[in-house]
Amino acid sequence: MKMNTNFCRLPALCLSLIISHSALGAHHEDKGEASLFHKAFQGTFNRASEKTIDLAKAFSEEQFDWRPAEGIRSVRESILHIASGNYGIGRRLGLDLPEGIKPRELEDTIHGKDATIAAFEKSIRFALKAANQVEEAELGEMVNFFGNQMPKMAAIMILNDHTSEHLGQLIAYARSNEVIPPWSQ
Repeated sequence: MKMNTNFCRLPALCLSLIISHSALGAHHEDKGEASLFHKAFQGTFNRASEKTIDLAKAFSEEQFDWRPAEGIRSVRESILHIASGNYGIGRRLGLDLPEGIKPRELEDTIHGKDATIAAFEKSIRFALKAANQVEEAELGEMVNFFGNQMPKMAAIMILNDHTSEHLGQLIAYARSNEVIPPWSQ
């Protein structure tokens, strides 16, 4: 069985980011600029989030309630699940939830295409704020992540992983509904 070489390079990339953050991060922090790690995170997270928004807009209002089978999240529920994750992870990074936001209730309380997209966009801003408020020196601090301890840096990276994972799910949903992802047209 051949192993994916890009996956094998992930630990090396993470290690290089950790090492470079001590040399480059201090320089950037003094100027009030984002560190190399934060810039890399922002770029990938923003790209995945923007694609998710673009794809959400390509679905019709009726398609927002489409699900591939009973018991599996609909398009709307999948987008709100990502939003819930943005809030949940942001909270674990130390940022207080906005007034009235209950991440576990988003899928049950928000309906309609426009409201879903607006809720997702708000969660993106919250996640970015949470990630950016973590100082360079705090990236190695451990946080409780669903019963496991992990460095804040890993929790920040999961924000992007979670969005990208469900973007892939939504691409499959789109193709099943003859919706062409906007970047593929």
